[in-house]
Amino acid sequence: MIINAEEYYDMGFTASSSAELEGCLKRAEYTIAALTEGRYETALAAGGKAAEYVKQAAAFQTYKLVKEQQQAVSSGSTEKVAIGDYSYTSTSEQSSASAQQNDSVYDLSMQTVRLLRASGCLFGGREVR
Repeated sequence: MIINAEEYYDMGFTASSSAELEGCLKRAEYTIAALTEGRYETALAAGGKAAEYVKQAAAFQTYKLVKEQQQAVSSGSTEKVAIGDYSYTSTSEQSSASAQQNDSVYDLSMQTVRLLRASGCLFGGREVR
């Protein structure tokens, strides 16, 4: 994994349960691997600032997934889908409070992308194409 639970908590992030956190950490790694096309491994191996940015991006992505899961549980009507190791939860209702949470979740996703770009793992030219 890119980060473990201890590193996640050391960065100041929270989660309601350790089982929930472990799943979100793994799914965050899948997302970062897809966004960087596997380049994150090179940055981690090299160490330095790039590795720190990748770890921070993993923490932000994990926190986003934790928040989505908490939102799904609190909204009432949820559907849980699992495909192998990958799973997600979706909700059928959305109140104005959850719409605001979705905006903050979007901000967390953008923070992940910014950190990956700063680490050198995300190639900006591809976005223009």
